Amino acid sequence: MDALKRELAYLSYQDYIETVKDLDFPEKSDMRVFGKKYSDQDVYIKIRVELLNNIGIYGDNYIFVLSFHFAEHNFLENDFPYKK
Repeated sequence: MDALKRELAYLSYQDYIETVKDLDFPEKSDMRVFGKKYSDQDVYIKIRVELLNNIGIYGDNYIFVLSFHFAEHNFLENDFPYKK
């Protein structure tokens, strides 16, 4: 869990790729897609932030839903609209 928190903390706007609608759960909030390289492999990181109705769970009212997936194709420079 600490590794996931660390990777989330190190994400930058320059790692941002796109915002997508979750077609499996269209009522959920949009997902933000980021890309990073780990051990010479491109990895997609998808994040969804949702406001919980039950305030007070562990002192926080937000939950991050994360998924990390190896990319099927190598990232291209133009995949990252904010990369300098």
